[in-house]
Amino acid sequence: MNKKFALLALFLAIMSLNVNTFAQESTLTTDAQINKEVSPDTAKIRFYVENTGSNLEDIKQKNDKIVNDVITKIKQNLNQNESVKTIAFRVNNVYANKDKSSIFQKFQVTNGFEVKLKDLNKVSEIIKIALDNGVTMVDSVDFSIEDGEKECNQLITSAINMAKNRAQVVAKASGSEILKVKNINPYCSLTTNYVQPRFLNASLEKAMDSSSMGSSIETIHPGSINARANVSMTYYLK
Repeated sequence: MNKKFALLALFLAIMSLNVNTFAQESTLTTDAQINKEVSPDTAKIRFYVENTGSNLEDIKQKNDKIVNDVITKIKQNLNQNESVKTIAFRVNNVYANKDKSSIFQKFQVTNGFEVKLKDLNKVSEIIKIALDNGVTMVDSVDFSIEDGEKECNQLITSAINMAKNRAQVVAKASGSEILKVKNINPYCSLTTNYVQPRFLNASLEKAMDSSSMGSSIETIHPGSINARANVSMTYYLK
């Protein structure tokens, strides 16, 4: 029995020694941030065709014809690494309020498709083709870096090297030496500074003629993307 108590006491003493040793370990934390302006290499444009009427089949056929015709014309201007895909199809009932009751008025059919471009100089041209051939809304024009992971990995590597160099400088100045990394927290973001345009075909037709519409669309520029990587690293010191 005494032998068991002796072993337990020895175990607790060893654990206490390990805890105290861990608690007294010196650490050093350094942070680093890398910022870089990067030119986008991909554009994605979202288009919608929306029509309403009392006959659902007629509206669907009308939308299908517009979408098929527009996509055919757009594809004639695309390269091998550019594409078009469907992103939405919706049928909604439109109601009007009368005498505190909702009365069915018409159907609303919406078709959506997205065009992916690698040649960013064609953005304005593709938008004009779409608007000239029945598209009712250009919902968004998003510029991005297609391989964003690769860009982030490069930035994070640079940030880690910067944080490590700072840690070595601080450790040397304080008479210490870096042993190994305790933990590391990396972060990366890619943020575009591009301001979204929004084209509604009906409002454009009322507000401007075809020549002024074309010059307005030609003002679209992708701008740049702010790539940022942050790293926080904690080291054990000797």
